[in-house]
Amino acid sequence: MVGRFTNAQTTAVVADATSHEPVAHASLYCKEGGRFLSAISDMHGRATVSFTFHRLTVSHLNYETATLRQLPDTIFLKPKFRSTGEVVVTNKEPEWIRRKLRQVVKTKQKNYFTHDATEHFVYHTQSLGTNHIYRYHLEGRLRSIASDRKHYIMLPDSSHIVASDSTRLTDTANLQRMLYEDFMMELDNGFISSHKWGENPDYNGHSPDEVELHYRSKHHTDDRGRVVIDTARCIILQATRYTGTATNRRERMSALLYAMARAISGYRVDTWIRDYRVSYALRPDGTLYPAEVRYKLYYAGEDGTRDKDQQAFSDQTGGGFPNMEATLTLTPLALQPSSPDPQHYTLTPSWYLRLSSEAEKQHDIMLSNLPATFSIFEQERDPFTLSQ
Repeated sequence: MVGRFTNAQTTAVVADATSHEPVAHASLYCKEGGRFLSAISDMHGRATVSFTFHRLTVSHLNYETATLRQLPDTIFLKPKFRSTGEVVVTNKEPEWIRRKLRQVVKTKQKNYFTHDATEHFVYHTQSLGTNHIYRYHLEGRLRSIASDRKHYIMLPDSSHIVASDSTRLTDTANLQRMLYEDFMMELDNGFISSHKWGENPDYNGHSPDEVELHYRSKHHTDDRGRVVIDTARCIILQATRYTGTATNRRERMSALLYAMARAISGYRVDTWIRDYRVSYALRPDGTLYPAEVRYKLYYAGEDGTRDKDQQAFSDQTGGGFPNMEATLTLTPLALQPSSPDPQHYTLTPSWYLRLSSEAEKQHDIMLSNLPATFSIFEQERDPFTLSQ
């Protein structure tokens, strides 16, 4: 019988097995004696495991899951995606890059927003807190209305929750974020102008027309990523974007509302990390759609004097997890329905801090109470595992 970990080693660094770079916000967790226990690595990959375990799971959305019987000094995770190496983006960039990207923006209405479409979707999300784990699996049909900037209607077919306690709320927040924070939606001439661009000369694509570009913000060090572009068709095939606290607060939260919240309740955002990856594919009609999306969000802050109504609303909508990961896959359906099913649900744009009307609050509560089956988290036999 393998003994429980009991030695003095309580800290470890989680690192990329290929680059040996630290892996921030990895999840380390186990279930011991009926209790769920967890830790999260910090920005330097360091994690403190202050509990004993028989079997420790270490996972991250972009890496293969590792299982440990004891805690080493360094936990190496194997990356799921091919590393292209670091590309230095300098002030001097090839002139063709911005010209080609502006052509992508000019033609994206035709290539991306032209028709209403229905896809089969599979959505997984995992949220990790200090003493809780939550997983949600949802699949069904997703209809986009192109005339309304990709307004989405969802028709669920199956829905299942796995949690470490009796939590039974359904969490579509990351699904909404992946749909409405889509790279192609946000790519415009302003985005192109505010970033510096460079080409990766070592990239080997599927065709001579494919080029990998790396970019970083002209003004902020916490905003960077890469895109794979088909230069002949002027379409984006893949994109990644990493944004940190300063960029996310500026782009995704009203400065006025944030200042008001800080003054009234002491609310603050300490860490806000967003790691996004998307692969696009072509429908039979030649238009693009996001075939696979991977999304990681780490969101930590404090609200010192949250009022009772706000706390009740948070409880009704499943708030409170800092470390979240999600995946979404879409597959086009051959037959397009002429009208939405009567049992459809509207998916509204994502939000982080806002003044909500009563109707908006009730809509969020409804999405948090979709019909779903439920089971208690068991480490040895999970119904599904997001990171595998």
